[in-house]
Amino acid sequence: MSGTSGRHMASSDGHRRWPLVVVALVAVAAVAGLVAWHPWDRGTPTSPASAETAPESAPAVEPAPVVADAGQKEEDMEQQTAKTPLAADLLAGKVRSVRLVGDSITAGYGTDGYEDPNIAGEGNVIFDDGSGIVFYETPVSAECWANEFRAYAADHGVRDFVNAGINGSFMTELAQNPEAWVGDGADVVFVALGTNDAGYYGPDEYASAARTALDYVEQHASYVVVVSPVSDLRPEYQLVEPAASLGDVLREICDERGYLFVDARDAVSPSQFNDDGLHPDSQGSHAIWDCIRQTLGL
Repeated sequence: MSGTSGRHMASSDGHRRWPLVVVALVAVAAVAGLVAWHPWDRGTPTSPASAETAPESAPAVEPAPVVADAGQKEEDMEQQTAKTPLAADLLAGKVRSVRLVGDSITAGYGTDGYEDPNIAGEGNVIFDDGSGIVFYETPVSAECWANEFRAYAADHGVRDFVNAGINGSFMTELAQNPEAWVGDGADVVFVALGTNDAGYYGPDEYASAARTALDYVEQHASYVVVVSPVSDLRPEYQLVEPAASLGDVLREICDERGYLFVDARDAVSPSQFNDDGLHPDSQGSHAIWDCIRQTLGL
């Protein structure tokens, strides 16, 4: 009896343990499932399919080089985008001298701050033919395109800038006596003559004078820049040839010879002339400078 009773007790204990074992196994399986599922980490692929579509790691990006001189970099970019070789040389500081050869519009007559230098006979000499005929340079007080250019040039390394604008002058006069006016020349020589010629000469005579004058200038300059006369408000009866037609003559010569041509005929609006209808005021002169800058890419 005792043995049977012991076996019965043992069997009863075993039956009581089975539910506990089953519960334990179920619990283990549940935990294992949670560990495999990772619901809190959905960004990490856990299946072979996910692993195949996972993006490759991006290659390391090399840091950009440090620019030691930001100003130099900006200047280099300006040179690369320069519109003309002249603009590139100016931006690079390679131009040391500039000379403007022109009439009263270049001299700045009619602009604010203008004073006639030839009345006082003071200032830099811009023309001397050796016979006593001498002209002097307009002071920097004139608010004219030439002095705006002077300031720009000084900021870009130009140390010798001469505004050889003479009131009432002609292209024919430059052709007759270029040595007295241009002298030894300059790295860059601008020629802006034709406003006065339009009242006296036709296109053929003007073209002949321009070719002769520019021949000399070309021999004494690295760059020749020709600026057309502006279309002023003078009535036609005062003109032999409109300024616009003389601009066509200059464009043709520049195309033939490779000179830089600035077409300023329409640069000045009617409201930007003085009462004489001939000389631009300060705003009109500034408009000429804008035209020059845009054309040359300065």
